[in-house]
Amino acid sequence: MKASATLLRFVTHSTHEPFGHRSGLFKIAYALRRELPAEAPFAADLAEQLLWFEANMAVPTRFSTSRHPGAQESALSWVKAGAHEHVRRLRLLVSLVEAVGHLKIVELRTMRPGYVFFEDDHQVIALPFADTPR
Repeated sequence: MKASATLLRFVTHSTHEPFGHRSGLFKIAYALRRELPAEAPFAADLAEQLLWFEANMAVPTRFSTSRHPGAQESALSWVKAGAHEHVRRLRLLVSLVEAVGHLKIVELRTMRPGYVFFEDDHQVIALPFADTPR
């Protein structure tokens, strides 16, 4: 990863136990999609955005530095600020989640995500440093 690359993460105010970092946008967006009736306002838009990400963003096989299948998934995912279409659609997803779930989503930024163990053109998955925003 380039040392000057800014990374973004969109989080809720709820925390992910047992690690204490805030839950990410996708976790809440998928939960809302499961809970919303298909005819609910914004339900189709929410589903459409999630389908776009499923087609256009790789899903890492693990969120832990350990390869053990039972390892705790303590890594955080970040999107690269230079992945313009992904960032645009993430911000659209933020507005949909806020409208449907009545939640406030916070945008975190960092240039130090932690120990990176997955990276592609759009995202970084990293075990956070002590000073990494969560």
